Amino acid sequence: MTFVPKLPHKVQYLSSFSFSCISKLCEKSSTEKFIGGRPGYDKELLFFLLLMKRVTNWSFRTVAEMGGISHSTLVRANTYFLLRHVYEKFFLLLVKKAYRKGLINGKFVAMDSSFVHTFSGKQEEGSEGWNGFKEAYGFKLHLLIDCETKFPIALIVTNGLASDNTLAIPLLKKARYWLKRCGYVLADKGYDDGNIIDFIVKAFSAKAGIPIKKHKRGKNYSWKGAAENFRLKAKGRTLKKSIYNRRTAVERVFSMLKRVFHLGHEEVRGILSFAKQVYLTLICYMLSLFDIVKSS
Repeated sequence: MTFVPKLPHKVQYLSSFSFSCISKLCEKSSTEKFIGGRPGYDKELLFFLLLMKRVTNWSFRTVAEMGGISHSTLVRANTYFLLRHVYEKFFLLLVKKAYRKGLINGKFVAMDSSFVHTFSGKQEEGSEGWNGFKEAYGFKLHLLIDCETKFPIALIVTNGLASDNTLAIPLLKKARYWLKRCGYVLADKGYDDGNIIDFIVKAFSAKAGIPIKKHKRGKNYSWKGAAENFRLKAKGRTLKKSIYNRRTAVERVFSMLKRVFHLGHEEVRGILSFAKQVYLTLICYMLSLFDIVKSS
């Protein structure tokens, strides 16, 4: 791979990683080396330039000029990698590597979602209408992480109206292989659902660190009935605050993705473009964690 000269300081860590697997992930013959309108730009370089764009949040045109390629080639490469599932496959390769290195042990994992406004502020393809709670149009990133290392394990991208508790089980199923020794699955009270608790207990032999929602007292409120209801709901859960507080790790990850890696700050429109942004952001974040481990 030919690296871009005079790399900005904040992206220099990317140059220490090899992206030699990218060509194989594109699922085409090994004889095909180039993409774009003209030969000479290999997939490794294009992938690296797209990561650099994500870290810096520079425009396609600026990054393309640094790499000595055309703006249109870089734009097409971004779509090409998503449609060929290259981003998703590379994400899974990083998760596999993290699992082997012990960065995912599964003792404490947390899941949550983060709402990202559409760039235009209006309804876009895949934003699926107005979110009354957020009072905006947007998309959601549903994420599962290891609380101790803050390493992502699984993700789902949806429209901004998607309910967190309906995506919990599909998200956990994606991470099933990596959570063979799971201890606790932590989430906020938005995930307080009996089906989710049962799945955590049966699929992972783990406990759910999910608070029980409080309900308003009606005319027929009974302390005895409320106590019995609480006892039944508490099955399969841990209500220890010291354990539940570990859940804030996922909120800190979302904060870093938005603050350091510019998630939601790029001029993109539609859920397809948002998905590209999500994968590139997470890949850059995960590589930064590997860089910290190598340096320590």
